[in-house]
Amino acid sequence: MKTLFTLSLLATLAAGTAHAAPNSCPEKLSVNVNGLVCDFCARSIEKMFGKRDDVSGIDVNLDKGLITIDVKAENTLDDGTLTKMVTDAGYNVTAINRSCEK
Repeated sequence: MKTLFTLSLLATLAAGTAHAAPNSCPEKLSVNVNGLVCDFCARSIEKMFGKRDDVSGIDVNLDKGLITIDVKAENTLDDGTLTKMVTDAGYNVTAINRSCEK
């Protein structure tokens, strides 16, 4: 009986996730970074992220040490990739926050 219940539960969960709509909410990423001090830093970050097909916009605030990235709907930019890109550019990521822009 437990096996039948477990199988039924798994089938129900699988059916519920199989038909889930893709994430159509564009993500806004706020990345706190140490080391951003000059306009050249900002332009290099903007250029690096601007080349990506999954990014629709980027803003670098030097005063706050904040990179704001708008990710296109139906796309995502995972923390590992994001951190690697920023670290490879010579900066340290201190926090990544995600929000949904509707």
